[in-house]
Amino acid sequence: MMAETHGAPTPFQAYAYLDIEHPVVAWGVYRGVLVSAQASTAPPNCPVSLMFAGIVHYKSNVRLQNEIIIDAVRASQFPSRTSRLAGMYFFTDSAQAAKAESWGGHFRPENLGEVEVHPVGEVTRVDSDWITYAETDRLGNLDTSDLSWIERYWAGEPHGSTPVWETIVQGRAVVFGTKLRERAYNVLARDFPSALDTLEMARLAAEVGSDLGQTGAWITQSEPDRLRLDYYLDMQDGHNPELHERLRAYGGPRNYRDLVPGKETFGLPDFRPYGRDFVVSQRLHPEVGLPLTTLHQAVVGSEPG
Repeated sequence: MMAETHGAPTPFQAYAYLDIEHPVVAWGVYRGVLVSAQASTAPPNCPVSLMFAGIVHYKSNVRLQNEIIIDAVRASQFPSRTSRLAGMYFFTDSAQAAKAESWGGHFRPENLGEVEVHPVGEVTRVDSDWITYAETDRLGNLDTSDLSWIERYWAGEPHGSTPVWETIVQGRAVVFGTKLRERAYNVLARDFPSALDTLEMARLAAEVGSDLGQTGAWITQSEPDRLRLDYYLDMQDGHNPELHERLRAYGGPRNYRDLVPGKETFGLPDFRPYGRDFVVSQRLHPEVGLPLTTLHQAVVGSEPG
């Protein structure tokens, strides 16, 4: 079920909280293999992570600017570490994963899934408590009077006696079990009933080691002063004759009901409601000396605001 990753570190089992109610996440979960933003290609010719896409979607400027500061330390002092803004997050044991339930949101027991992670490059293990307990102002902005803790975070030091270790990687992760995948299928059948044939083809492609049908979040320049976040399906392997042979030889189960023999065209999921038009501005942070990006809503015919 994995695309080849020559020279990759040893696969390992882990746990991840998967936001099944988000159709883009549900698509990847039912497909059975999660693919990180830089699993195959490097910036700028690659998608962005779902975490980054979420920041753009909600224009979470405080979080974005905090992450820029944290990532600047990584880039300058720990360049081989996986960026928080680009990687996928996992817990290597269930006890550590359970600690994250206090974070709220989709970090709920029913969303916790077991996966097999196939990393590409270095596996980054850090104590998330450094982030959880970082000093901030009333708006959530990092206290920049002392940022030495960021170095300790990237160095992999524990924050205290009960760390919450999480692993950040580039690569792929096979989703184990059927419970989450069945929930994901129900979400997609509800939202995109005409695209279930494409979903089944994407699942079969994952079974034989292809990224065909994987979803990715891309940021493009829609106009000279506008950017656009959109989700696309990776169909680059569609004309690969080797993939066609592997699919023909595949002896596992197929959902013939969803493949709908005789249907003239494959359906597509409509991820447009999860896209965003936006503009950006930058300012130099007076204390840390970094250009910090601010996201603004893009409205045709109006000034950024």
